[in-house]
Amino acid sequence: MGFNKTLSRFLTIASFYAVLTACSSNQPTVEPDLPEKEYFRLAQEALDNNLPTTAAEQLKELETRYPFGEYSIPARLDLIYAQFEAGNYAAAHATADRFIKNYPDNQALDYVYYMRGLSTYKGAESFLGRFLNLNPADRDTSEFDKSFSEFADFLRRFPESEFAPDAKARMVYLRNMIAEHEVAIAHYYFKRKAPLSALRRGQEVIQHYPSTPSVEEALAITIQAYMDLNLYDEAKQNLAILVNSYPESQYLDKEQKFIPFELPREADPDFLYWVSLGMID
Repeated sequence: MGFNKTLSRFLTIASFYAVLTACSSNQPTVEPDLPEKEYFRLAQEALDNNLPTTAAEQLKELETRYPFGEYSIPARLDLIYAQFEAGNYAAAHATADRFIKNYPDNQALDYVYYMRGLSTYKGAESFLGRFLNLNPADRDTSEFDKSFSEFADFLRRFPESEFAPDAKARMVYLRNMIAEHEVAIAHYYFKRKAPLSALRRGQEVIQHYPSTPSVEEALAITIQAYMDLNLYDEAKQNLAILVNSYPESQYLDKEQKFIPFELPREADPDFLYWVSLGMID
């Protein structure tokens, strides 16, 4: 009787052990850590082969496994670039922000500030296609404003940086684009018989974007809006500014009288206004 109990206990233990062995054999094998230098080498190789997503994965592994290693700082700098090249602009911006916070005295800080602004800039560009079907008044340019501010912050800190000329050029482009967007919204409001709203958009361009090419059209918008609102004295004042500033304006006839304008009625121009930023009407 005792022998039977012993045999039964042995079989139970053996069966339980077999189950444990079978379960453990199904567990994924954990790869051992690579040397820090090898992670960095693999990332560089991926970048050289135009595989930024793979490079970013290797660099994040290095960052996780060797947060204070020899390659931790260059790896974080390369991670910004890899994420940017992979089109992951939000991640590149976040990595740049962390670097600025953690390494405020690093020699490459000008590059990081520049890449932060550039990531916002490219991220905003990539979202344009999502909003083509929205009314101009509903489209958001806040990310372009943010990019402009970040580039301005970069230039204030590093005016002699090698990246400064590109940042300045992008800021000019951003100002022009935002001004053109305001003009497009003004035309949208004219079409919907909302001259007061159109007036405010024209004034926005004149007051806040005075050096952009859109100012001439913005003046014409304010003149048209004042006329629609029966505010003829104000219309005459703005017409005088238009004549003085742009004597050859397309909105003036040969006698320098204002040429009223309105949107074409045969087609909805919303799509063209957006993709051309108001340059096609």
